[in-house]
Amino acid sequence: RDAGYEAVHKAILSGLLSHIGFRESGSDNDYKGARGSRFYLFPGSVLFKSKPKWVMAAELVETTRLYARTAAKIEPRWIESMAGHLLKRSYSEPHWQSRRGQVGGWEKVMLYGLTLVARRRVNYGPINPEESREIFIRFALVEGDFHSRAPFWRHNLELVEDLRAQEAKSRSFDILVDEQVIYDFYDAHIPQGIYSTAQFEKWLRKATANKPKLLHMRRQDLLRDDAAEVSQELYPDEMDINGMRLPLQYHFEPGQAADGVTLNVPQEVLGQISEEHLQWLVPGMLQERIVTLLRGLPKSLRRHFVPIPDTAARLLEELDNTDAPLLQAVGQHLQRMAGVYIPEDAWPDESLPSHLRMNVRVVDGEGRTLGEGRDLDALKKKYALQGGAGHTSLPGHSVERGDITRWDFEELPQQVTLNRAGIKLTGFPALVDEGSSVAIRVLDSQATAQQAHHAGLRRLIMLTLGEQMRYLRKQLPHLDQMRLQYAKASKPAGHKAAVSLEEELLTLIIERAFLDDDSYVRSRSEFESIIAKHKGDLMEFSNSSCQLVAEILTLYQRVRKTLSATTAINYLSSVKDMQQQLDQLLYQGFLQHTAWQHLLRYPAYLKAILLRLEKLKHAAQRDQQQMREMAAFLQQWQQRYERMQQRSQYDERLHELRWSIEELRISLFAQEVKTAYPVSLKRLQQRWQEL
Repeated sequence: RDAGYEAVHKAILSGLLSHIGFRESGSDNDYKGARGSRFYLFPGSVLFKSKPKWVMAAELVETTRLYARTAAKIEPRWIESMAGHLLKRSYSEPHWQSRRGQVGGWEKVMLYGLTLVARRRVNYGPINPEESREIFIRFALVEGDFHSRAPFWRHNLELVEDLRAQEAKSRSFDILVDEQVIYDFYDAHIPQGIYSTAQFEKWLRKATANKPKLLHMRRQDLLRDDAAEVSQELYPDEMDINGMRLPLQYHFEPGQAADGVTLNVPQEVLGQISEEHLQWLVPGMLQERIVTLLRGLPKSLRRHFVPIPDTAARLLEELDNTDAPLLQAVGQHLQRMAGVYIPEDAWPDESLPSHLRMNVRVVDGEGRTLGEGRDLDALKKKYALQGGAGHTSLPGHSVERGDITRWDFEELPQQVTLNRAGIKLTGFPALVDEGSSVAIRVLDSQATAQQAHHAGLRRLIMLTLGEQMRYLRKQLPHLDQMRLQYAKASKPAGHKAAVSLEEELLTLIIERAFLDDDSYVRSRSEFESIIAKHKGDLMEFSNSSCQLVAEILTLYQRVRKTLSATTAINYLSSVKDMQQQLDQLLYQGFLQHTAWQHLLRYPAYLKAILLRLEKLKHAAQRDQQQMREMAAFLQQWQQRYERMQQRSQYDERLHELRWSIEELRISLFAQEVKTAYPVSLKRLQQRWQEL
């Protein structure tokens, strides 16, 4: 058959390999030829205008220049196939290719100084087996860029990761041995000629038939001789918050966002994390945090605690058995040690290095990161879920149900376990008040569950005693008169609807009759027991409750009228102070938010305001001086209280301190009114410092 263009020219090329030429980019008709020569296409050639990249000439004639005559266009691959042993090949940049499981490199092919192939990917293993084996061990096995299901590989990776995690915890690189030690281990066990995944797997199957743990590294193989052990007690993998065990992750990379310790928090329970929880970090980092806090104090305070490392070590010994927030606990111990009080705003908590402040990572139900940072309040504003009635539920457990009007189940468990994104959360089942019925919901913290369960239990008692409640509604004494007086009470900011005094009174009566001893009923037998025990006392509690509320509202009406009638301009600041006090004491809904023991003191507080108004006519200047004594303290208390509300937290001590304030008002402004426990300004300041 007739030969084609390629066959004919390859046949000619086999005898004219030195007559090839390559036109470089930017050149005209000149070509780079073999052995450093340079020639030009003859002007009469049919190729003169097309100027192909590669040409071959039947003859090279030198006149004024070296010209190529009888030229043809060729392909460089034809040259490579015909040149055989005349080709010169060089290799560069050997590297590990994990997907291919081999060592790759780049090949360069030349003939008589002309580059036929500038950069071609090749399997470098057979070209240089010794170097390829070293690359395979160093990059695949030592650096971990390797994929295998072999037991040794999983075992060794876990061992290395565990030691690296310990280094991240202790923030040092003195635990895991140098990579060269790991290389030497594999180099000693893997024979020559193994440089790819396929070869390695084949050898491993045979080698481990008799020695299954041939490549299993031991812990002592990877530990430095002087490595310090990092204990789980000092650097735990979980943090216990409100009964939830949330995972911790450690990272040692100064300057990076995740440097330090990170707490993974499911979005559903973010609202229950407080700054006080995070202040303690982990035990292993606590001393460094305390040292940094002390060094950040103003010099006038800091000088009392030098040498600071010794002071921090003493503090660490004394802080073992306290549940107080860190800054409060440190401040109290320092005051006992040196007699120096440190104001709350003196601590440099916000300016601490990032690794000494907990990083919080918020994750969704699938474990995906929603956001992270060290500003907990900002994370809460953006990501926290807020359920009804001020609590957040953790749905998905079989114990949950709704539309309950009778206790028709057995015992309600104290806690249950749920799984969110691989994180085991402890949920707290509680009865939740839903108005015409109650529901069993799993809530995110024990504190919120107790509050919700108390209200739900109260509602279920009212539903169970339907007939008694209807009778009680009809028998509430002085109800119409109290309604008129109560209608004048202020509505708190954010109040959505008027609170029924009748409902408040019934709630108060049920609280006193059945729940005054803080009963936390969890079973049907306990529920039926308290119903049977206290059902006959309802009218007694109704009469005493209505009698006290009637007295409070009557005094409230007198105070309001007297305040309205006091219009002298020099009394204005005092009157304004008393009006604010009155609005904080008595507002629509106050019966639901005030414990009975504090309600019993309301008549004394209101009589004290009346007495203060009477004394104001004769000693206005003294009244204003006493106001100034309390002003700074009241401002501090109000700021702290508002911060706690913004964080959706409840602090019983701060709440109780409020009633100490009312007792102090009596002591300062109306000493003639008998008080159950006298409170001095000095004692109140001490309690504030303790808080």
